Amino acid sequence: MKYFIENIFLLSLLIVFYQFYTYSVSRKALEKQSSCQKLGIVYSTLGVLCLVIHDVSFVVAGFILTMLGLRLIAHGLDRIDKKIFIDRLDEDQ
Repeated sequence: MKYFIENIFLLSLLIVFYQFYTYSVSRKALEKQSSCQKLGIVYSTLGVLCLVIHDVSFVVAGFILTMLGLRLIAHGLDRIDKKIFIDRLDEDQ
């Protein structure tokens, strides 16, 4: 019974974390960068801490949180102004 309650708790917690992830990714420009970077660091840290606990459900939750955290950090590194392309030559200048 303890294992079942633990899994239900972790599943509901992961759902809440995923909702924070989708909210953070849906923001625009500077708000998106700052929120994605901060939330990505928190998720990665929580994921590593979950990996320390040697229980199957916590390890799976730790992998999911670490992957979401790294993806959030990658979203936070996205360029704000996407009008400038470095691979195209502008001959007018």
